[in-house]
Amino acid sequence: MNLQIGNTIKTLRTRRGITQETLAAHLGVAPQSVSKWERGEGYPDITFLIPLADYFGVPLDTLMGRNEEERERKIADILRQYEHFRHIGNHDAKKSLIRQAYADFPFDFRIIVKYVESLLDTDDMPSVREEIERLCGYVMDECTVDELRYDAITSLICVYGECGEYDRAADCANRLPSLFASREFALTGIYPNGDERDFAAMANFIDTAMERVLWQMYCIAVQRQGLTAEERIGILERTLTVADAVFPEFDCDVCHSGLADTCLALFRLYSEAGQDDTALDYLERAFRHDKAIDDIDNEEIIHTSPLLRGSRYDMRKVWDGCRCNAVWFRLDRLSKPPFRFERYDDNPRYREIIETYRPFAVEDKTK
Repeated sequence: MNLQIGNTIKTLRTRRGITQETLAAHLGVAPQSVSKWERGEGYPDITFLIPLADYFGVPLDTLMGRNEEERERKIADILRQYEHFRHIGNHDAKKSLIRQAYADFPFDFRIIVKYVESLLDTDDMPSVREEIERLCGYVMDECTVDELRYDAITSLICVYGECGEYDRAADCANRLPSLFASREFALTGIYPNGDERDFAAMANFIDTAMERVLWQMYCIAVQRQGLTAEERIGILERTLTVADAVFPEFDCDVCHSGLADTCLALFRLYSEAGQDDTALDYLERAFRHDKAIDDIDNEEIIHTSPLLRGSRYDMRKVWDGCRCNAVWFRLDRLSKPPFRFERYDDNPRYREIIETYRPFAVEDKTK
């Protein structure tokens, strides 16, 4: 049995990416003791079994070399449920699930980053800041999986930004890889020209980058100080032109959401300028994008536009859904300033647009 315990300790330590010295320091023993355990020349005192199991986030049975597969199955199932609740916008169920998971697996880095994500969903960031900083520091110091470490850094950016500590947030952001060091970009330079794997990598990079590019263009147009209404309209319309160039067949995947907001901003600006026909053209286009994202929000799409034809985009993995669907959200926004224009109450085309899309509105997708 001692040999089995030693092998398990070595496996868990190696997976964790820590040295024998680091583990020994956590337990308050000499590094030579850990080395002997792993070589099967001795075994931990019974008083160390629970601390070892807690540190590695495993039950005692696993420490003895049993039920590791069952533990991994449970964690994988938890993460699948978490993504499902996130996708459909059931945030209460998502929080409840991950809090229990963190209680059960307090040292599993995958669970920790999701638990931190749940802590970020608060109106009182100072109350959870200390716990988030502690957990993110733990992940950044001891986790060897880069993606999880980047998740921790991103969470700290959210905390410091929310607390108004913008320089600290920027310092954290500067610890992340540049755009040209990203996985998506690096994969575009590996395979020979003409290789379908090279096309798949390039298409994935374009698809991933387009959401951010289009969204940032929209944000500049609506948020930057000093722009005239004409300049805002120009930026927003060119945003749609860029989207049309990449997705001429309207296969915009997750970009539909930002493009709907772009169209709604144009609806408001043209309405304020008294150009109602053009405004309503953009309102109708906004609803078209909303319905499109509602139609594909639980699917993997295959692009048909020439630039990306044949490449895939799985909305189930990337689309962070709301409890309501996009059409309901758009209708709700139209009922409030600054998108509420009373003169449209008697406009036949406006009413026709609203009534065309109202049947597709869903206030609570979790029911």
